[in-house]
Amino acid sequence: MKFKIYSFVALSAAVLLANCSKDGADGKTSLTRTTQVAAGVNCAYGGTKIETGIDANNNGTLEDSEVTTTQTQYVCDGAGATYSNWIDVSLTDNSFTSVVAEKEFEYKQSLSASAITADVVNKAVVLMYYKTRDGYVVPVDKDDISTIDDADVTNTHVASFSASYIFKQGYLAFLVHEETTSAAAYITANGSAVRYVIVPGDVAGRNVADLKKLPYSEIAKMYNIQD
Repeated sequence: MKFKIYSFVALSAAVLLANCSKDGADGKTSLTRTTQVAAGVNCAYGGTKIETGIDANNNGTLEDSEVTTTQTQYVCDGAGATYSNWIDVSLTDNSFTSVVAEKEFEYKQSLSASAITADVVNKAVVLMYYKTRDGYVVPVDKDDISTIDDADVTNTHVASFSASYIFKQGYLAFLVHEETTSAAAYITANGSAVRYVIVPGDVAGRNVADLKKLPYSEIAKMYNIQD
C-alpha cells in the first residue's frame, strides 16, 4: 500500500510569524521565519525550514544576517507523515508555569509547533522520541509517563527522569521531572535530542495504540523518516 505524502504546514515562502519575545534590556524583538523547502539534503520529501533571530535593525523583518543559524530547525514531510529533525535537548525551569497539565514537571522544552494544526489536534497521532547520548532511541509516552535513564557527558553520572509531552494547536512541550539530582542539567549538556512525528488520522489501521507498540526503527521505516 502506498502512502500519500501529507503536509500539515501550509505556509508560503518566507512568511513571518508573530513576535514572540523581547531580548533583555536592549528591548530587541525575537522573530521567527518559516520557509517551505523542496526535497533535498535536509528533508528528503520536502518540508518547512524554521529560523529564528533578533531583529537587530528593528524593521520587523528577520533578515538573513539576523538569523541564529544554530537554532534553525526543519519539519519534514515523510511518506505519509510529518516529522521534526532531531532537536538538541535544552530544558528550562518550569516551576512557575501557568499550564495545569505541566505543573508536575520541573523542566520543559518548548518545540516548534507550526505543524500542529487544528486538523492534527483533532485527527492525527503525535508521537515523541528521545535519543540518548549514546544514540539509543526511547519512546516518550504522553499518557503513561515513562522513566528514562541516560548519563552525563562524561558517562559517570546517571540521569534518571520521567518524561512526557503535551500539545495543542501551535503548542508543543517536552516535559521532564527529575528522578535523580541534576538529571535535567545532564541531559541538556550531553548531546541528547528529541523528535516528534505526526501521523495523519486517516491512515487506515493506524491508531495510537497500534503505533505505540512499534519500535522507532519500524516507525522510521514505515514513514521514510530520515535520520
